[in-house]
Amino acid sequence: MNQSFSFFRFAFIAIILSLFLSACTVVPKGPEHAINLTSQLKQVAEISRWQLNGKIAFRRDDEGVSASVNWKTDSDDFNFRLTNLLGVTLVNLDVEGKNAVLEADGETYIDALPEPLIYRVTGMDIPVNALLSWIKGLPLPSDQYTLTDKGLLATLKSTCQACEGWEVTYANYGSVEQENGNTVWLPHAINLVQPATQYRAKTQLKIKIYKWTL
Repeated sequence: MNQSFSFFRFAFIAIILSLFLSACTVVPKGPEHAINLTSQLKQVAEISRWQLNGKIAFRRDDEGVSASVNWKTDSDDFNFRLTNLLGVTLVNLDVEGKNAVLEADGETYIDALPEPLIYRVTGMDIPVNALLSWIKGLPLPSDQYTLTDKGLLATLKSTCQACEGWEVTYANYGSVEQENGNTVWLPHAINLVQPATQYRAKTQLKIKIYKWTL
């Protein structure tokens, strides 16, 4: 087995394919009326500190794994932690300035940036910087995107060279209260797909968010 996906395959074998088994979670239904896109994107862009709790699933070809995720972000610094069903930490990634530290399977890996670090350990090209915006439903300036009938982001397709052709689909927007008392619409279901090429297999990430904290 090559290195590119074996790490996640063994790390999460006990919870494989468990992503969408939580039937008791309330699914947000989004706004009843159309929202102002300009105002929405401005609000989202101003959110620099946030935390989410949910589930994340990775799939490449016929291999797939899933885990619970806790992601805390303060501007460009963040902590990304994956746990199993018992709450045991499987992966912990800390990024602060030009220092990224990934702990997994009893080993510690260090790099200046998270993208090459994640690739070295997992073999996957994850666009971390872009994902910090995409996870909130905020497209990058060069992204192509479509909207729902309520004016929220429905899909986006990355065009920047560093984004590796990722395509993102959004669902289940919920109203989340901010520190200033205002509310903003944030996605609670996100599907990211990196199409296959002659050099790599198709990769898919599914993120189901149970709670946003701003």
